[in-house]
Amino acid sequence: MKAWYHLSQPLSQETRDCPALWCKGLPSGRSIPRSSTLSTTHLRAGDVMSLQAHRALARLPKAHTGRTTSAPRKKASTPKASTAKTTIAKTTATDPAAATEESAAKKTKAKAKPKSKSKSKPRTRAKSTKARKKSKKAKAKPAKKKKKVVTPEEKERIILKELKLNALKIPKMAPASAFSVLLAERAKEMKVAVGAGRSPATESSSMYRAFTPEEREHYNHIANQNKVANKSKYKEWILSHTPSQIYEANRARRSLKSRSNSGRSWPKLQDERLVLRRRNAYSGFVAQRYSSGDFAGLNISESGRLIGAEWRAMSESDKEPFTKESERDSARYEQEVKAVYKREVRPRKPSGQPKVVKAA
Repeated sequence: MKAWYHLSQPLSQETRDCPALWCKGLPSGRSIPRSSTLSTTHLRAGDVMSLQAHRALARLPKAHTGRTTSAPRKKASTPKASTAKTTIAKTTATDPAAATEESAAKKTKAKAKPKSKSKSKPRTRAKSTKARKKSKKAKAKPAKKKKKVVTPEEKERIILKELKLNALKIPKMAPASAFSVLLAERAKEMKVAVGAGRSPATESSSMYRAFTPEEREHYNHIANQNKVANKSKYKEWILSHTPSQIYEANRARRSLKSRSNSGRSWPKLQDERLVLRRRNAYSGFVAQRYSSGDFAGLNISESGRLIGAEWRAMSESDKEPFTKESERDSARYEQEVKAVYKREVRPRKPSGQPKVVKAA
């Protein structure tokens, strides 16, 4: 009370200019109010302090205030829950009817909360699934690729490519003649491109014509050695494939020979394991007639015409031994095909039907 009484007294000119004199009348430094309260109280009372007095009051020592003026004063932290509890306690103390209404409202809110959660989740899921379905539908389906129409020329190229793969490529052999041995040597020595200067072929041919017998004998000896090496190499390559592969390769080679117009030769692969073809009655009769020696000195066309005429003039009883021989040979062929090729015999094409010639 003494402090507040002291504050309410009018200030003299000396105390206005120097607040330290005014503060001497207070009982202790902790009971001094803040500068803001001092200024407001004196403003209300009509006593206006000078600017110097305000600044001097702000620079008072720690003994009077108990804290530094620079650090801001911490406000008392009051938790919201405590304030809410105090307000609820006050309302309950003042108005019990309002307290009952508030408690009923809280219960209804607590009951309504789980329902809203349970309803909201499936809705979002349903919306998400619907959105996914819409996005899938919105994606444009890839256009189907149109089937490429294969022309007859392209089809023929594909067939030829497959036949060449089945025909099996024979490995490269060493030169097997005296001139080819010389040509290979000159090509290695000259190492010139085709068309640049003299070719190895022309050089080798001029040299070969000028050879002495001793020189030719030397190149013949090399060629004979190469023949022996080629024979063993070829046999080794043939044995590296199965008999069925060699059989299919020979079939492909026959087809390539009839189809291709390049002039390339497709020789038959020689393999002792292959099954000999079966003979019919007429082929047995032809073999017998040629072995007799009656057609010596005649070409194939003339001898074939005469043998065909004889076969047509023969009776069925005369043809019977040849037909029985062909049946025995067919039985042999079927057994060997099963043993060697591991498959059944393909049915023969019916005789008497003309061959279908494909249009070029």
